[in-house]
Amino acid sequence: MPEISRFYGIIISIFYDEHNPPHFHARYGKDKVAIDIGTLEVLEGKIPPRALKMVREGRHPDISGNSCAGGNLRKPINRPRRFCPWIEPEEQLMLHDVVSAVHEGGYRIAITFDDGKKGVVDFSEYLLKGGVFDRFNDIGFFKDFRVNDELGTLTWRHDIDIAPEKLYSKATGGPLPEWMEANRKSQRKAEIPA
Repeated sequence: MPEISRFYGIIISIFYDEHNPPHFHARYGKDKVAIDIGTLEVLEGKIPPRALKMVREGRHPDISGNSCAGGNLRKPINRPRRFCPWIEPEEQLMLHDVVSAVHEGGYRIAITFDDGKKGVVDFSEYLLKGGVFDRFNDIGFFKDFRVNDELGTLTWRHDIDIAPEKLYSKATGGPLPEWMEANRKSQRKAEIPA
C-alpha cells in the first residue's frame, strides 16, 4: 500500500516503481506535492503552508509507527532550498490523478486522468522487474486493479501501486517532470565509465 501516514487530513505516500530523486507525496484535500526526502524541498505541486510545515517538521507517525505528534523527532538534515509551498497551477505539469481505468486485454490498461488526457499503458515490462511485480504473472491478479481515489493512482489489492507521474508519462507519451529528468541524466553520467 502506498500510504505510509495519515494525520490532520494529510496523506503521505511513497509508490512502488518510483523514480529519482527519492521523494514522497503529500496530499491535503485537492492539493498535492512531491517532496524530496533528503532536503524536504517541494519538487512540484502545491499544499497550504501550515500543512507543508507539519509535513516538514515530522509531526506525524513515522514509518515505524512511532508517533512524532509531540515534537520533531525527525529533523531534516538540510534546510529546504525552496520554501515556496505554492506553485502556480500551470507549473504543475505531472501531478495528475488517475480518475478511471479499464482493462484492455493482456497487460494493457486504458487510463483517464484528471486533466482529461487518456492513454493505454502496457504493463508487460513490469513482468521483468521482479519483486512485488512478480504477482503480475498471475493475469487474474493483474486484472484485479482499482483506482485509489485518495491517492490518484492504480492499486492492486492495496499491495502494489505505480507512481501516478510514471503512469501519466507512459499513457500520454509526455516526458517525466523536469526534476526527474535532470536526476536521470546525472545518474546516466555517473554510470558511464570514464
